[in-house]
Amino acid sequence: MNCFSHPQTLATVRCSSCDRGLCPRCDHRIKGFPYCQDCIVAGIESLRRNSGESARARQDEKSPLIAVLMGLIPGLGAAYNGQNVKALVHFTIILGLSMLADIFNNPLEVVFGLGVAGTYIFSIYDAYRSARHQRSGEDLQAEDDRLKLCLRENTRLWGGLLLGIGVLSILNLTIPDILQRFWPFLLILAGLFLLRGFSRGRNEPSARTIYRTPPPSVIPPSFDKSTGEFAHADRTRNDSYIGN
Repeated sequence: MNCFSHPQTLATVRCSSCDRGLCPRCDHRIKGFPYCQDCIVAGIESLRRNSGESARARQDEKSPLIAVLMGLIPGLGAAYNGQNVKALVHFTIILGLSMLADIFNNPLEVVFGLGVAGTYIFSIYDAYRSARHQRSGEDLQAEDDRLKLCLRENTRLWGGLLLGIGVLSILNLTIPDILQRFWPFLLILAGLFLLRGFSRGRNEPSARTIYRTPPPSVIPPSFDKSTGEFAHADRTRNDSYIGN
């Protein structure tokens, strides 16, 4: 067997990686094992590439502690974790509940205030939890995509809520006394609107209603008094009806 790089020279060993013949000049020892020059270069490039990927992975890892500190500002913790949709939702909910608590008096003021506190604490915990999951290899973007789909399917609902909060805030700035006096009527109107939508949904025909045609029934023959015989009747009746 001759050397791979020097065909005129007799090989003395084989490369531990590619098993090619090596002469004494091509015999490079690493921890006592012979390697050719090509395998050594390939190993160094692979090691450098793996080191770069590991460094990038460590750089992309999110710190749970930093996520908690960023979460002290509503929505910023989720934004730090790369969940921009969740960050917008947390910020909007906390801001909207805060505005409602400022508009209304007791007992609604207390209810909305508790909602603000609960959502704020949850957003901080969620930022910590998401950072932990990201470190364990979970894809946070999938959760953000599901939240985006939920918002898209209920665009009218969320848009109406935001519009209503904005209108109430403007009225509270311009005519606060009148708004504080008549805000129960606004709740009554909102309740009537919801009940109207519920009743319309119940009155609509169910999607499970099946339209089917019964088998034809033969009309019985009639008795003819003039001939004393039954008149022949071969007509059929085919009435369509709706059945559940």
